[in-house]
Amino acid sequence: MKRYNSTLPPVSQPHRERIFSMRLTDDEREQIETLAKRLNLPDSRMARHFILEAVAYHRKTQRGERVDG
Repeated sequence: MKRYNSTLPPVSQPHRERIFSMRLTDDEREQIETLAKRLNLPDSRMARHFILEAVAYHRKTQRGERVDG
């Protein structure tokens, strides 16, 4: 099994059965892969992290909660 030395704290990943698919241009895919390599993360884990962070951010703003950062 491949190990990743990440800048994110190590977190046990749950078993996932659902797939979310999206179309990307070659340039978009390259940008994602480049950043994932720089962060020493699998590209799917990094993309999942950013998507879920964006969802959490927008959920908070819709509730009128303060969002730091």
